[in-house]
Amino acid sequence: MLPVVDRDKCNGCAECITQCPNDAITMVNNKAVINPSKCRNCRICEEVCPVNAIH
Repeated sequence: MLPVVDRDKCNGCAECITQCPNDAITMVNNKAVINPSKCRNCRICEEVCPVNAIH
């Protein structure tokens, strides 16, 4: 299962975007959105999220 962003927790810091090796994350209305066609399930975004908004 691919990572999921909890939009209520996401603070828009973009750390996940800068760390994603697949350019699979963008910001929409200051919240991270993961593109499932680009995501390779490496879970780096989950590891680097400072507010644990990705699981």
